[in-house]
Amino acid sequence: MGKRGISPVVATVLILVILFVLVSIVAVFSVPFVRESLSGSEDCLEILGSTKFDDSKYNCNIEGEINPGESAKRTGFSVKVDGEKVAALRVAFFSGGASDIVGLEPGEPGGVLSPRVRMLGYDFCDEGCTAGAFEIPSKGEVRTYVAEGLFDKIEVSAVLSNGKVCDVSDQIEINQCIDTEVAKKILEH
Repeated sequence: MGKRGISPVVATVLILVILFVLVSIVAVFSVPFVRESLSGSEDCLEILGSTKFDDSKYNCNIEGEINPGESAKRTGFSVKVDGEKVAALRVAFFSGGASDIVGLEPGEPGGVLSPRVRMLGYDFCDEGCTAGAFEIPSKGEVRTYVAEGLFDKIEVSAVLSNGKVCDVSDQIEINQCIDTEVAKKILEH
């Protein structure tokens, strides 16, 4: 019995057809996924590098007494914003191997503030309390914040007015406060 196979030309054409079908199936599912993932990314590209830590003497941490017999651990940091579309900040705090992410949004006087972060010169408040205004730097401005806890590294990301959270735009290593006046201001309130 003579067995006959298919010709090399037909085999090549069949392989190409199968390959085309497979590529089409992958494209049907991956193109919308990639398009959805990239939507809004151009906004972040416009403000790339516009949210950063300012070179400030307040970028330090301190553990000290706030009242007789009562101590506190606090970390100060200053953020500068050079982009107009930045509506809020997302800050990641690192201590040892642990991390914590806090969203910082502007608040009107009487608005709900973060219990873990305050502006320099303002009070911390309990969960859900209301207090003075909480400000995010406008274009070209710097704001200094104080976080509850001792942290050795902080990262900052911009949050746009459309809600898009951009990638980390800057990070800073935090050391212990050396200036006693700065330490006193970070510990007060």
